[in-house]
Amino acid sequence: MGKNKILIGIVGYSPVLDSYPLGPNLMNNLNERDWANMHVDVQNMTWSPIHVTQRLQENKLEFDRVVLVGSKTISTHPGKVECYKWESKEVDEIKIQERIFEGVTGVVSLDNTLVIGDYFKIWPEEVFTVEVDLPGEAFGDIVIAEYHGKSKNDLIEILKFDPEKVINEIELQTYLVSTCKFEQEYFPGKNPDTILEPEIFSKHRFEIQNTIN
Repeated sequence: MGKNKILIGIVGYSPVLDSYPLGPNLMNNLNERDWANMHVDVQNMTWSPIHVTQRLQENKLEFDRVVLVGSKTISTHPGKVECYKWESKEVDEIKIQERIFEGVTGVVSLDNTLVIGDYFKIWPEEVFTVEVDLPGEAFGDIVIAEYHGKSKNDLIEILKFDPEKVINEIELQTYLVSTCKFEQEYFPGKNPDTILEPEIFSKHRFEIQNTIN
């Protein structure tokens, strides 16, 4: 049985490109879905993780299940959509500070939002992610393609995936996860030990190590 109060947060949402997989079409499709007797709140969560945390705390917003939708950290199969179940785990405070620092520099990260929200205990017991493989240049490629009036087929060739189909797949997977149409054991687990370090600090350490060597 699905629980009644569900928060769907889109991390990395852009309101300006309909064809962008994390854009207005996805937001509209989710808002217009028939959620039956469930209370579903679809939000743009493209803020710093601290802003997300404070907003939920200050407004005393409580949910039975949270589903965060965003892009994968590393792109290997453009357009592929995967779901994970978040597994809460204690994280060293230095690691938390690194993620907070990265967030306030303007980096939008699904992983940072997960870890920092978990640290401040804003998440309910059930937290899932719906993650789409989006190359870093995808947004810019769509902007340029639309500016030059490229056809849908041209855009698919440029991106190496069909954005319309990806939007539909994200919507479907988000619906299935939100309504718990699968057994929870179906989803692979995700926790602080299985995700990459913040990019700014991992790169900094790599550069320091190279200098020393």
